[in-house]
Amino acid sequence: MNEKEYPFQPHWYTIPEFAEQLPRQPYHKEYEPDSLSGSQISNLHILARSEYFILSEEHKKQKYILRITADDYYKVYVNGKYIGQGPAPAYPEKYYYNTYDITKELHTGNAPNIIAVHLYYQGLVNRVWNSGEGRLALAAEISQELQEQNLQGELLYNEILHKQILCTPLVWSYKKSEAYTGDRIGYDTQFLEDFDSRLWDKNWNQIQINEEDNRYEDWKPMKRAVWANYHVVPQPTKQLLVYKRRPAVLKQLADKSWFIDAGEEVTGGLYLRAEGKTGQKIKILFGEELTEEGKVRYDMRCGCKYKEIWTLTDGECELEPFDYKGFRYASLETEDEVTFKEIQLILRHYPLDESLCILKTDDSWLDKIFLMCKNTVKYGTQEAYLDCPTREKGQYLGDAVITARSQVWLTGSTEMLRKCIDQFAQTSMICPGLLAVAPGSVMQEIADFSLLWPELLMTDYLFTGDKKFLEQYYPVAEGILNYFRKYAGKNGLLNQVAEKWNLVDWPENLRDNYDFSLTRPIVDSGYHNVINALYVGAVKTISHIEEILGYPTRDWTALQDAYCEMFFRKELGVFADSEKSYHASVHSNIYPLYFGLVPEEYVETTADFLVKKGFCCGVMLSYYMLKALARAGRYEDIYQLIVNQSEHGWINMLRENATTCFEAWGKEQKWNTSLCHPWATAPISVIIEEMAGIKPEPEAPQGFFWNPHIPENIKTFELKVPFGKKQLLIRKREGTKPELVDISFYK
Repeated sequence: MNEKEYPFQPHWYTIPEFAEQLPRQPYHKEYEPDSLSGSQISNLHILARSEYFILSEEHKKQKYILRITADDYYKVYVNGKYIGQGPAPAYPEKYYYNTYDITKELHTGNAPNIIAVHLYYQGLVNRVWNSGEGRLALAAEISQELQEQNLQGELLYNEILHKQILCTPLVWSYKKSEAYTGDRIGYDTQFLEDFDSRLWDKNWNQIQINEEDNRYEDWKPMKRAVWANYHVVPQPTKQLLVYKRRPAVLKQLADKSWFIDAGEEVTGGLYLRAEGKTGQKIKILFGEELTEEGKVRYDMRCGCKYKEIWTLTDGECELEPFDYKGFRYASLETEDEVTFKEIQLILRHYPLDESLCILKTDDSWLDKIFLMCKNTVKYGTQEAYLDCPTREKGQYLGDAVITARSQVWLTGSTEMLRKCIDQFAQTSMICPGLLAVAPGSVMQEIADFSLLWPELLMTDYLFTGDKKFLEQYYPVAEGILNYFRKYAGKNGLLNQVAEKWNLVDWPENLRDNYDFSLTRPIVDSGYHNVINALYVGAVKTISHIEEILGYPTRDWTALQDAYCEMFFRKELGVFADSEKSYHASVHSNIYPLYFGLVPEEYVETTADFLVKKGFCCGVMLSYYMLKALARAGRYEDIYQLIVNQSEHGWINMLRENATTCFEAWGKEQKWNTSLCHPWATAPISVIIEEMAGIKPEPEAPQGFFWNPHIPENIKTFELKVPFGKKQLLIRKREGTKPELVDISFYK
């Protein structure tokens, strides 16, 4: 049965504090007041249970499907076994549910099956969830679907009509857990998890042991959430991978503390089993780096202070985190002797088969850069494309343009990209010019990012050739142009785009002395280069979309002419920062070359200017700079920039012990640098598309063009990369030309 066609219309349940009050409205323009300020419930952990009976052995011939969703988040267990967690953060107008086959976890007989949910309401206004608005709710049902056996004894599930499925909505009882306390950290991103095992029922998700077991008599019934107006749809992406792994280094020090090194920056936490005295406290510290004394730097430079306290009770205690952190190192400190039975990493990320995309060359720096970028995408892609898994944990539009391109190449799939495109498209209900973060209850607007949304849409088309998907979201692209057109002045160019932040680049110290006042909001009237280059580029991209769809195309050439007339300085051979300026920053020349707006006779001078300047910009802009130079045919310069050994390059990150890409070129180049930031992963797509020469193009016979530009000094080059349902192998051996030597199918 097609899950997308399944009519899941769940009953929603909540607790009395949330049952009658109506949720508050979180949507507003960034510079307008919001309705979510003031005191409210937060950091609320709810344990919920429901019983499900299967009395007859005949039911073994059926398949049992659990459909479940919750707001903000859940972890679900069946008869004590962890099943999954979710849903991916989403807006109530298009809220996700998850589907699990729980047939093997259920039993028959008079004993009930226990469906248990750890439900969480964070209650903070941030970029993680749509929280803080008073929506705490849980909904689930179990459906029974007929199955039969073929002659070989294999189970076959019948295709049956929806009305023939027996659905059982689950009714819940609950108990608040007082085991969790802790301060908020980051940009109100999460709560620390100070955990008290004395206040935790470790068997809460299992069946009662016997009739005298009255542990659940004080649990209360959950109430119907009468306000629940969610429109639920199947989650369009896969479930997270959550798994344990041994640390690379685990050792007990002379002071009886334990030191843990994951071996690389990871996303997740620690799984611990320990035995000590009741009331005994263990201090748990996490960090992305070590201090000069070799201690874990838990007060991290990115603005998170990862210091938690675990309080033990009698007997063996278990600690498993609910939320996650970004870290590499950890330590366990206690004043008294504690026996640790198990210390493991518990990691989480979006599924990524690491064998699908592998680069091996005789340039060790290039290999290390590629692997570092690959790890960054792996741990930075959770249930969305995160800007970082520490301070914000949010999906930013501008970051996603780069991360999505990398992630599609690494995985060969576009479902996360499509969810990203759709979630930003949904923000048009708040502003036709889109928000910069989606989803989440923070309403942030960045003009640069909005104008890059058509690039996301074109990325999907290039990899899928799906015109229907392109057509579905074309009105959103049109709406973006209509929104920005209200700022049109001279010859259609944009003047004082005041409603949204004009970013140009971030951090501010990497704007190459850009000559325009970038206040928030913009208060000075005037035309500046970057916002207009992005606007003309968006018009050109959308015109190309119209051509693909067979629509009448808009003329972007007049805008290009106006842009060049206003910002191009013939005497310099490059573009200036603003209408009246003669200062030429690297930013003012990256975007016109990237979008093909530079007059043909000045392409070389513009490319020369960029190469001479180098990466005097932030890491996000490096993607557009490298792709711009590719448009100018400067492939050797691309390679030299990727492996440059200045303070502004990926090698500098590696020199500073990076295993994932930093937010800036070096730890000290931003006041709060996070050390896992996927917006810095430009080398993945640039190496694949420009060096290996695989350019996705639906009109090409195999869906791509192949035109390699592997540098002469690289004698051996081997790249495996997924494309559609194939895996391509590009190989160059010493003394031979590059070859596309194998096209194999993978599952």
